[in-house]
Amino acid sequence: MTEIDNQLLEQFFEPARNMQLEDRGFTDSVMKRLPDQAIRLSYWWTAFCVVMGLLLFVVFKGWEPLLVGVWTTARMLITNVRPVPFFLTMGVLSCLALLELAHRLERMQI
Repeated sequence: MTEIDNQLLEQFFEPARNMQLEDRGFTDSVMKRLPDQAIRLSYWWTAFCVVMGLLLFVVFKGWEPLLVGVWTTARMLITNVRPVPFFLTMGVLSCLALLELAHRLERMQI
């Protein structure tokens, strides 16, 4: 929009800006009720989705693919472990974890 359009719109709505409508507190009561209803509806919707997810997990036996994946991964790790790279990786990860812990402790003291 151009500057002229903005000025025309402001001139058009100027009388409405100064107008006061008497609603006997209706607007305030509606505004006070809106957030509570929205939050309550959000909680109910979340609970419904969680229950439906658990129900579908049980109905379709969702634990079976999880167990197959865990067993397959465990079997693969056990059969394919090569001692040197495994221990080297664990050593590097341990050092990184200790460095992160030291960094967090340092930040907490300041």
